[in-house]
Amino acid sequence: MNRKNRGPCIVFPMGMEAYPFLRRVEVTHRSRMGKAIYREAFFEGHTLSIVRSGIGPDKAAAAVRNLHVRPSAIICAGTAGGLVPDLRFGHVIISAETVSADLPGNPVAWSGPLTAAAEKACGKEGIPFKTARLATVRKPVFRREDRENLHKSTGALAVDMESHAVGLEALRLGIPFVSLRVISDDVESPPLDDRRGFARIWRKPSDAPERFRAGIRWWKFIRKFKQSVDMLHPLLVRLLREENGLACFLNGPDRADECSVTRPEHGIRETT
Repeated sequence: MNRKNRGPCIVFPMGMEAYPFLRRVEVTHRSRMGKAIYREAFFEGHTLSIVRSGIGPDKAAAAVRNLHVRPSAIICAGTAGGLVPDLRFGHVIISAETVSADLPGNPVAWSGPLTAAAEKACGKEGIPFKTARLATVRKPVFRREDRENLHKSTGALAVDMESHAVGLEALRLGIPFVSLRVISDDVESPPLDDRRGFARIWRKPSDAPERFRAGIRWWKFIRKFKQSVDMLHPLLVRLLREENGLACFLNGPDRADECSVTRPEHGIRETT
């Protein structure tokens, strides 16, 4: 990696999560390495990197390790699943801490101007948010029982598949990090069939009613997922434009020490 400092890097696991934001920037260069796609872009006269890492902690970590330049900060942006009843669809979780479900006793705490700026951006957009622990898993967690067990074992309020891995890479680089996730499915969402479950249903002609019900469940999930993604890019734009928010990092880390953000009065900050 080139040690020269550049603007911030926004890491999206999926192209669906990145595309609405990509419409707001001018992409100047695109490249691929492994499973990841890298874009250099201009936003209102400033340079930033946008990475589509692929789903899962290993792909996300590899995507950050393969960056050509050292960013001034990393934002892991996307969607997440809620693990507690009061974190509902459309709410935002900001990482006070991240933890791997494989090592629940080793959380990493995140704080500083970037976290405060994310809280301020949510406040200005009028989006309900919590700043709390976020768990990272290797496989999707859909069943309510599994979500409740994950909450008990990790103390996390939401779950994704990348944030902790990306955060560890930011820690290794010695740069600020925050994960910003919109809740696309909560504990009240109906459980979804995994690939094996779908294969079982489609092998049996007599399971046509169940196929229909499974298809409806996935259709509802995808519709909510898209709505969550549509909420994400205005929030990122707000974060980029904040004078004492991510804007502090748009010209590299030189201004980072100048950042000082007063947290909004509404919103809930929790740590475990």
